[in-house]
Amino acid sequence: MADLLNRLATAAGVAALLVSPAFAQNTSTALNGQLQWGDVVSTMNVVSRNGAQRATAAATSAGNAISGANLSGDLNARSEQVMSGAAFAIATVDAGNVGATAVISSAQGNTAQAQTEVGNVHLIASQTSDGGDVLARAQATVANSQTLSTGSTAAANNIATGADHGDLSARLTQDAFNSSYAITDVDACCTGTTVAGSSSAANIYGSESTTSTVDARYTQTSAGAESRATTDVYQYRAYDITAASTAAANSATINNEWGYASIRGRQTSSTDVTADARVTVGTWSGTAVASAYGVGNTTLATNIGSDMVVDISQMNTGGVDANARFAGSSSDGGEVLVSSTAVGNAFTGYVCSQCGDAALSGTVSQTNGGSIASTGAITTNRAGMIVGSASAIGNSSTFITTQRSN
Repeated sequence: MADLLNRLATAAGVAALLVSPAFAQNTSTALNGQLQWGDVVSTMNVVSRNGAQRATAAATSAGNAISGANLSGDLNARSEQVMSGAAFAIATVDAGNVGATAVISSAQGNTAQAQTEVGNVHLIASQTSDGGDVLARAQATVANSQTLSTGSTAAANNIATGADHGDLSARLTQDAFNSSYAITDVDACCTGTTVAGSSSAANIYGSESTTSTVDARYTQTSAGAESRATTDVYQYRAYDITAASTAAANSATINNEWGYASIRGRQTSSTDVTADARVTVGTWSGTAVASAYGVGNTTLATNIGSDMVVDISQMNTGGVDANARFAGSSSDGGEVLVSSTAVGNAFTGYVCSQCGDAALSGTVSQTNGGSIASTGAITTNRAGMIVGSASAIGNSSTFITTQRSN
């Protein structure tokens, strides 16, 4: 601990974000060290009794946050973040008649972002979340609303990288020892369109780049008790209505265009993952959707126009449970779609070439020791089309290579 404090103190002494003067090649250097011991809590409660054109509530909490960008050159960055407290974000709307309703909550232990334009990005970063839980809650209670949008997102650790016309190199380590919860609740009389969603993860890495050579290496470890996403919608009357929940322990998404990509990922999870989506409606028209997706470890890697090589190892020992349910009656033959998917380890690699050849190669190793369960239920009257799907998969690996003709 003393060594960690010394390193963090040195980094903080330089600055949370230190950008060097511009050199001939316009290179910026960023050094970040952050240690958060206490809890971070944000709450927003909006009450409207006599009607309003729009009602919006948003709550955002982050233990440690860093963002660095060079829009005309290179960026060399190092970051170390440790979150030892809890992160809570709670947003609520309690309203009568309102034209449009929006409720958004986001809670993160550590979050970091690095990007360049017309320059290279080189990032070495570590994130550790070892304190209290991460909780995001979004709740809407309304009488009548033309549109109703409610969403919650929770993540212990989150890193994003991006490069436009520049190479991208990332060396990342994410460790989560706590639980993450995203909870979305909707209780309404009548709406035109309802969209509700929740997303929870222990560790997230996302990258977007174009005209770039990518070398991404990441290690994600999730050892917390639970990652849970819950979406519950209860209405008397609705037209189009959607409830979707996504829960993961470790998640990595790397997308590149027009450049060679090399991706090395190590994902290990002992965390129980639960995704739950429920819709209960008296009557509805149009389309009603309830979707739940839970996964222990997931990597999605895509490259457009050039080769990609992958080296992925995934081990999951936590249980994964997905549950999607719908109950309601349609007044005019509305459609209902219910989907429930639970996966221990998932990998998808996709390469597309619009001119010439591009190949996807490499190795994927997957080991699952956790129980995988997927359930779905539909109870309805006078529906037009009814579609239900439930899938439970221990390990899933997909390689896709396509070529488009001009």
